[in-house]
Amino acid sequence: MPSDAADPLSALAAFYDLDLEGYDRDVAMYRELANRRVADSSADVLELGCGTGRVAVPLASSGLHVVGVDSSPAMLAVARQRTGTLPLELIEGDMREIDLARRFDTVLIPLGGLQHMETAVDVAATLGAVARHLASRGLAAVDVEAPHPDDLASGPQPLIEHWTRPWRGGSVTKLVAVEGQPSRGLRRVTWHFDVQPADGPLRRVTARFTLRAITAGELELAARLAGLEVTAWYGDYDLSPVSDGDERLIAVLEPAA
Repeated sequence: MPSDAADPLSALAAFYDLDLEGYDRDVAMYRELANRRVADSSADVLELGCGTGRVAVPLASSGLHVVGVDSSPAMLAVARQRTGTLPLELIEGDMREIDLARRFDTVLIPLGGLQHMETAVDVAATLGAVARHLASRGLAAVDVEAPHPDDLASGPQPLIEHWTRPWRGGSVTKLVAVEGQPSRGLRRVTWHFDVQPADGPLRRVTARFTLRAITAGELELAARLAGLEVTAWYGDYDLSPVSDGDERLIAVLEPAA
């Protein structure tokens, strides 16, 4: 069962939370960054690429007013099931083009969401949207994978099994294949989810998407073009200084003086 061409993440939506089960190390960081601007925990937060609400839901649960934007109807459908009465608004939209005619104390693009932008022009357009929605004294945070030597590996890489986990009385196994295009800074990613129900035959669900390797220089230039400046770089969710070998590259952005 492949992804829907109109929504390439549709096949992934059912398994996204299972894949990131227990991954919440970044949530406390976003809460802290939001509270730097509004000390009473009532900041208005915009999350671009909110997916199933992994970050938006706990931020809203802590009292922040959150608007989440995502281009995948399937991912948003999962997020809406988790929203309840929380101060969380979910909107379908393209993070490059969205214009809500509102400004926010904090704008977030967590966990590689910006890497779904395939070109430098797309990256710049997305940071333009960040600037369009950021209050004059606001703060934005963008988290991407730190560039890695594997990003320069060309061609198809071996299929790798990532995990097998219980699911609805049966199990799911995740397998990943990557094809690198280093000349364009891209990786074509295929995720297979082999679903073994408690009763019934094994079935495979496949999601395909592209990720861009984004450097600090590209982020800094895109920010400048958008009228923003990078005021801090971090290499992890404890807000440690960036160093070679870090897994994450986190940029804090503010309106340029």
